Amino acid sequence: MLYYENRLDNWLALHPNYWLDYKVTAIYSGYELLPRQVELQYVGIDSSGNLLEIKLGGDKETLDSQGVTHDVLDNQSPNAEINYADGTATNTVTEFTEAPSEPSPERSPVAEQPSPDPEPAQPTQEESRTVYVARHGAADVYWYDINSMPSNTNKANVVTMTEADAIAQGKRHTTKE
Repeated sequence: MLYYENRLDNWLALHPNYWLDYKVTAIYSGYELLPRQVELQYVGIDSSGNLLEIKLGGDKETLDSQGVTHDVLDNQSPNAEINYADGTATNTVTEFTEAPSEPSPERSPVAEQPSPDPEPAQPTQEESRTVYVARHGAADVYWYDINSMPSNTNKANVVTMTEADAIAQGKRHTTKE
C-alpha cells in the first residue's frame, strides 16, 4: 500500500493545481479482526471538477467506467504469519547472526585485508529513496526535491524512480541541489 501512497503523493507534487480523491476500504471475511484485503480507489480532479484518470502502473490496477482507478491488495507480509481471526501476527524472520570468522593459518597478518560488508538484504534508505528525473526520465541527473528543479522544467515530463534505479541507469545526483 505504501507503494501506491508514495506514487499518489508524487502525482500530487507533479500536479499542484489538481486534487486527489482517495478512498481506502478494508475488506474483512466473516468476523475476523484483521482485513484480508484492502481496496484503494483514486482519481484526480481538475479545477473545473473534471475527473482525471491516474494510472500508477500497478499490476492490480483496474479502471471503472467513471475513470476511478481501483486496486485490491492482499493484506499479507513476507515477514509475518497473520492470524486474521484474532488480530495477531507472528514474526517469521529469524534473527541474522554472523558466525565469528577464524583467521586462516595460510595468511600472514600483514597481508590480511578487511573483507567488505555483505550486501544488505533490503535496500538502504538511499537506494529506495524517490528521485525525480526530467525529460521523461531521459535526463542524466536526478533530483531529491521536485521543487529544486530549474523553473523551466516541464513538470509534466518529470518521472519518479528509486535512487537505485536512477544510478543503475547511469544517472547522477545533480550538483545544483
